[in-house]
Amino acid sequence: MADMIGDDTGEHISEKNPFYSELTAQYWGWKNLKDVDYIGLCHYRRYFQTQVTTENVDKLLGSQYDVMLVRPIYARNSVATRLRMATCNEDVYIFYKCLVKMYPEYKQMIEDFLKDNKVVPYNMFLMRKRLFDDFAQWQFSVLEEMEKYVKLPGYSRCRRLYGYVSEVMLPIYCMKNGLRVRYDDCVPMLGDVIESNRFSRWIHDLAMKVVYRVWKDDGLPEFDALLTGLKFDKIDL
Repeated sequence: MADMIGDDTGEHISEKNPFYSELTAQYWGWKNLKDVDYIGLCHYRRYFQTQVTTENVDKLLGSQYDVMLVRPIYARNSVATRLRMATCNEDVYIFYKCLVKMYPEYKQMIEDFLKDNKVVPYNMFLMRKRLFDDFAQWQFSVLEEMEKYVKLPGYSRCRRLYGYVSEVMLPIYCMKNGLRVRYDDCVPMLGDVIESNRFSRWIHDLAMKVVYRVWKDDGLPEFDALLTGLKFDKIDL
Protein backbone atom coordinates (compact mmCIF):
# COMPACT_ATOMS: atom_id res chain seq x y z
CA MET A 1 0.00 0.00 0.00
CA ALA A 2 1.24 3.44 -0.92
CA ASP A 3 0.68 4.93 2.54
CA MET A 4 2.37 2.08 4.44
CA ILE A 5 5.81 2.57 5.99
CA GLY A 6 8.37 0.37 4.25
CA ASP A 7 11.11 -1.70 5.84
CA ASP A 8 13.61 0.34 3.82
CA THR A 9 13.28 3.39 6.08
CA GLY A 10 15.24 4.29 9.19
CA GLU A 11 17.73 1.66 10.35
CA HIS A 12 17.03 -1.40 8.21
CA ILE A 13 18.24 -4.54 6.42
CA SER A 14 15.68 -4.30 3.61
CA GLU A 15 18.26 -5.43 1.04
CA LYS A 16 18.37 -8.83 2.77
CA ASN A 17 14.67 -9.56 2.19
CA PRO A 18 15.31 -12.33 -0.41
CA PHE A 19 17.22 -14.20 2.31
CA TYR A 20 15.52 -13.04 5.52
CA SER A 21 11.90 -12.91 4.30
CA GLU A 22 9.62 -11.35 6.96
CA LEU A 23 12.58 -10.86 9.27
CA THR A 24 13.46 -7.60 7.53
CA ALA A 25 10.17 -6.19 8.88
CA GLN A 26 10.95 -7.66 12.29
CA TYR A 27 14.38 -6.02 12.26
CA TRP A 28 12.82 -2.70 11.27
CA GLY A 29 10.41 -2.91 14.21
CA TRP A 30 13.23 -3.74 16.59
CA LYS A 31 15.39 -0.81 15.54
CA ASN A 32 12.79 1.87 14.81
CA LEU A 33 9.74 1.37 17.03
CA LYS A 34 10.54 2.82 20.44
CA ASP A 35 7.45 4.21 22.14
CA VAL A 36 5.27 1.08 21.93
CA ASP A 37 4.14 -1.50 24.47
CA TYR A 38 3.64 -4.52 22.17
CA ILE A 39 5.14 -5.92 18.98
CA GLY A 40 3.48 -8.48 16.70
CA LEU A 41 4.37 -10.07 13.37
CA CYS A 42 2.15 -11.68 10.76
CA HIS A 43 2.43 -12.23 6.99
CA TYR A 44 0.66 -10.87 3.97
CA ARG A 45 -1.29 -14.15 3.73
CA ARG A 46 -1.11 -15.49 7.28
CA TYR A 47 -2.78 -13.95 10.30
CA PHE A 48 -3.80 -14.92 13.81
CA GLN A 49 -7.44 -15.95 13.88
CA THR A 50 -7.93 -13.71 16.91
CA GLN A 51 -7.64 -10.17 15.61
CA VAL A 52 -5.29 -8.07 17.71
CA THR A 53 -6.40 -4.50 18.35
CA THR A 54 -5.40 -1.70 20.69
CA GLU A 55 -8.59 -2.44 22.61
CA ASN A 56 -7.96 -6.15 23.27
CA VAL A 57 -4.17 -6.58 23.25
CA ASP A 58 -3.88 -6.21 27.03
CA LYS A 59 -6.48 -8.93 27.56
CA LEU A 60 -4.94 -11.32 25.02
CA LEU A 61 -1.76 -11.63 27.06
CA GLY A 62 -2.74 -10.12 30.39
CA SER A 63 -0.86 -11.45 33.40
CA GLN A 64 -1.26 -15.07 32.28
CA TYR A 65 0.83 -15.11 29.07
CA ASP A 66 4.14 -13.71 27.83
CA VAL A 67 3.72 -14.41 24.12
CA MET A 68 1.17 -15.56 21.54
CA LEU A 69 2.27 -18.05 18.88
CA VAL A 70 0.61 -20.08 16.15
CA ARG A 71 -0.83 -23.36 17.40
CA PRO A 72 1.68 -26.21 16.93
CA ILE A 73 1.42 -28.74 14.11
CA TYR A 74 2.49 -32.35 14.70
CA ALA A 75 4.13 -33.52 11.49
CA ARG A 76 5.18 -36.94 10.21
CA ASN A 77 8.78 -35.76 9.89
CA SER A 78 11.01 -34.14 12.47
CA VAL A 79 11.66 -30.42 12.64
CA ALA A 80 15.22 -31.11 11.46
CA THR A 81 14.03 -33.04 8.40
CA ARG A 82 11.59 -30.31 7.45
CA LEU A 83 14.35 -27.71 7.82
CA ARG A 84 16.80 -29.79 5.76
CA MET A 85 14.20 -30.24 3.01
CA ALA A 86 13.69 -26.47 2.87
CA THR A 87 17.44 -25.72 2.82
CA CYS A 88 20.31 -28.22 2.87
CA ASN A 89 22.29 -30.29 5.38
CA GLU A 90 25.22 -27.89 5.48
CA ASP A 91 22.97 -24.92 6.26
CA VAL A 92 21.30 -26.78 9.14
CA TYR A 93 24.69 -27.74 10.53
CA ILE A 94 25.99 -24.15 10.31
CA PHE A 95 22.85 -22.93 12.08
CA TYR A 96 23.29 -25.49 14.84
CA LYS A 97 27.01 -24.79 15.30
CA CYS A 98 26.60 -21.01 15.39
CA LEU A 99 23.80 -21.21 17.94
CA VAL A 100 25.59 -23.55 20.35
CA LYS A 101 28.90 -21.69 19.92
CA MET A 102 27.34 -18.37 20.88
CA TYR A 103 24.81 -19.71 23.38
CA PRO A 104 26.00 -23.11 24.66
CA GLU A 105 23.20 -23.21 27.20
CA TYR A 106 20.82 -23.82 24.27
CA LYS A 107 22.60 -26.99 23.05
CA GLN A 108 20.33 -29.63 24.58
CA MET A 109 17.21 -27.60 23.86
CA ILE A 110 17.97 -27.17 20.15
CA GLU A 111 18.89 -30.84 19.73
CA ASP A 112 15.70 -32.02 21.42
CA PHE A 113 13.57 -29.61 19.40
CA LEU A 114 15.12 -30.57 16.06
CA LYS A 115 14.56 -34.26 16.79
CA ASP A 116 10.90 -33.76 17.67
CA ASN A 117 7.92 -33.44 15.31
CA LYS A 118 6.23 -30.51 17.07
CA VAL A 119 6.30 -27.64 14.57
CA VAL A 120 5.46 -24.08 15.67
CA PRO A 121 5.18 -22.47 12.24
CA TYR A 122 5.49 -19.16 10.44
CA ASN A 123 7.54 -17.01 12.86
CA MET A 124 4.36 -15.21 13.95
CA PHE A 125 4.09 -13.76 17.43
CA LEU A 126 2.68 -11.15 19.76
CA MET A 127 4.72 -10.07 22.79
CA ARG A 128 5.59 -7.09 24.92
CA LYS A 129 8.20 -4.79 23.44
CA ARG A 130 10.79 -5.24 26.20
CA LEU A 131 10.68 -9.02 25.71
CA PHE A 132 10.77 -8.62 21.95
CA ASP A 133 13.93 -6.51 22.15
CA ASP A 134 15.72 -9.28 24.03
CA PHE A 135 14.47 -11.94 21.62
CA ALA A 136 15.46 -9.92 18.54
CA GLN A 137 18.95 -9.23 19.87
CA TRP A 138 19.45 -12.96 20.48
CA GLN A 139 18.00 -14.04 17.15
CA PHE A 140 19.80 -11.57 14.91
CA SER A 141 23.12 -12.14 16.67
CA VAL A 142 22.96 -15.81 15.60
CA LEU A 143 21.82 -14.99 12.06
CA GLU A 144 24.62 -12.48 11.61
CA GLU A 145 27.11 -15.10 12.78
CA MET A 146 25.69 -17.57 10.25
CA GLU A 147 26.28 -15.10 7.43
CA LYS A 148 30.04 -15.47 7.97
CA TYR A 149 29.92 -19.12 6.87
CA VAL A 150 26.87 -19.76 4.68
CA LYS A 151 27.25 -20.06 0.91
CA LEU A 152 23.77 -19.32 -0.37
CA PRO A 153 22.67 -21.22 -3.51
CA GLY A 154 21.19 -19.60 -6.58
CA TYR A 155 17.70 -21.02 -6.12
CA SER A 156 15.31 -18.44 -4.66
CA ARG A 157 13.56 -20.87 -2.27
CA CYS A 158 16.78 -22.14 -0.69
CA ARG A 159 18.13 -18.61 -0.41
CA ARG A 160 15.42 -17.91 2.19
CA LEU A 161 17.53 -19.81 4.72
CA TYR A 162 17.40 -17.20 7.48
CA GLY A 163 13.62 -16.99 7.26
CA TYR A 164 13.39 -20.76 7.63
CA VAL A 165 15.67 -21.07 10.66
CA SER A 166 13.88 -18.18 12.37
CA GLU A 167 10.79 -20.39 12.61
CA VAL A 168 12.85 -22.77 14.73
CA MET A 169 14.47 -20.07 16.84
CA LEU A 170 11.22 -18.47 18.02
CA PRO A 171 9.79 -21.51 19.88
CA ILE A 172 13.27 -22.49 21.09
CA TYR A 173 13.69 -19.07 22.70
CA CYS A 174 10.26 -19.31 24.32
CA MET A 175 10.92 -22.75 25.77
CA LYS A 176 14.43 -22.02 26.98
CA ASN A 177 13.29 -18.87 28.76
CA GLY A 178 10.19 -20.47 30.26
CA LEU A 179 7.76 -18.13 28.53
CA ARG A 180 4.05 -18.70 29.05
CA VAL A 181 2.57 -19.20 25.60
CA ARG A 182 -0.93 -18.57 24.35
CA TYR A 183 -1.57 -20.47 21.11
CA ASP A 184 -3.91 -19.26 18.39
CA ASP A 185 -4.93 -20.62 15.00
CA CYS A 186 -3.48 -19.23 11.78
CA VAL A 187 -5.86 -18.14 9.00
CA PRO A 188 -5.13 -17.01 5.41
CA MET A 189 -7.07 -13.75 5.65
CA LEU A 190 -8.21 -11.41 8.39
CA GLY A 191 -11.69 -12.34 9.55
CA ASP A 192 -11.43 -16.01 8.50
CA VAL A 193 -12.38 -18.58 11.12
CA ILE A 194 -11.20 -22.17 11.50
CA GLU A 195 -13.98 -24.42 12.73
CA SER A 196 -12.00 -26.40 15.27
CA ASN A 197 -13.06 -29.49 17.18
CA ARG A 198 -10.81 -29.94 20.17
CA PHE A 199 -11.38 -33.69 20.36
CA SER A 200 -10.65 -34.20 16.64
CA ARG A 201 -7.52 -32.07 16.96
CA TRP A 202 -6.39 -34.11 19.97
CA ILE A 203 -6.92 -37.38 18.07
CA HIS A 204 -4.99 -36.06 15.07
CA ASP A 205 -2.08 -34.84 17.19
CA LEU A 206 -1.94 -38.15 19.06
CA ALA A 207 -1.97 -40.11 15.80
CA MET A 208 0.89 -38.05 14.36
CA LYS A 209 2.93 -38.51 17.54
CA VAL A 210 2.48 -42.28 17.26
CA VAL A 211 3.34 -42.28 13.55
CA TYR A 212 6.44 -40.24 14.27
CA ARG A 213 7.60 -42.59 17.02
CA VAL A 214 7.16 -45.56 14.67
CA TRP A 215 8.82 -43.73 11.79
CA LYS A 216 11.76 -42.81 14.03
CA ASP A 217 12.93 -39.90 11.94
CA ASP A 218 15.06 -37.69 14.16
CA GLY A 219 16.29 -35.92 11.04
CA LEU A 220 19.66 -34.78 12.31
CA PRO A 221 22.41 -34.89 9.67
CA GLU A 222 25.72 -36.65 10.23
CA PHE A 223 27.54 -33.73 11.77
CA ASP A 224 31.06 -35.23 11.53
CA ALA A 225 30.73 -35.88 7.81
CA LEU A 226 29.38 -32.38 7.22
CA LEU A 227 32.27 -30.86 9.14
CA THR A 228 34.76 -32.64 6.88
CA GLY A 229 32.97 -31.45 3.77
CA LEU A 230 32.80 -27.87 4.99
CA LYS A 231 36.53 -27.86 5.65
CA PHE A 232 37.07 -28.71 1.98
CA ASP A 233 34.92 -25.67 1.22
CA LYS A 234 37.27 -23.64 3.43
CA ILE A 235 34.50 -23.07 6.00
CA ASP A 236 35.98 -23.46 9.46
CA LEU A 237 33.42 -23.41 12.25
